[in-house]
Amino acid sequence: MSADADLARELTALVLAVPGVQEVYPAGGALRGEALVRVARSGEGATVVADVCVLDDHPVPDTLRQVSHVLSARLAAEPARFDVTVKASRIQ
Repeated sequence: MSADADLARELTALVLAVPGVQEVYPAGGALRGEALVRVARSGEGATVVADVCVLDDHPVPDTLRQVSHVLSARLAAEPARFDVTVKASRIQ
């Protein structure tokens, strides 16, 4: 298992723990059964993409902001610089 796959699984678990997140969808090429948050590296930088379903009793912008903060806090420990993208594909 690669370090990025392990990181993606860890990030998926962190996203699912955010209040208001109902589900995490496969982001940008991730397949079901794999980590759902995508980690991709290129050159000296890296990107993380999370695609979530937000419960309708939670404000979507606040929930997405919280997901972004949780991911960014975890990624601060990594040597690479990460760009984080979070989007809501569904509100339930």
